[in-house]
Amino acid sequence: MFLLPLLTLFLIIWIVFQVFNNSHNNSNHNSPNYYNNFGNDGYSLNRSLEILRERYAKGEIGEEEYLKIKRNLEN
Repeated sequence: MFLLPLLTLFLIIWIVFQVFNNSHNNSNHNSPNYYNNFGNDGYSLNRSLEILRERYAKGEIGEEEYLKIKRNLEN
């Protein structure tokens, strides 16, 4: 008799956790460390640096921000 409400509560908590976890993972590109969340493979780093150079060349970011992000990517 006590088991059914307990299981129902557990199921509701699990569903809420899953929904929150999925929405958090999908909005990861808004985090300040988005460009640092790549794997350790060289392709991701090279692509990140390429994007950074393009943004700098277009004037989207200044020299100070460019150098700061570049240092963070290369570390």
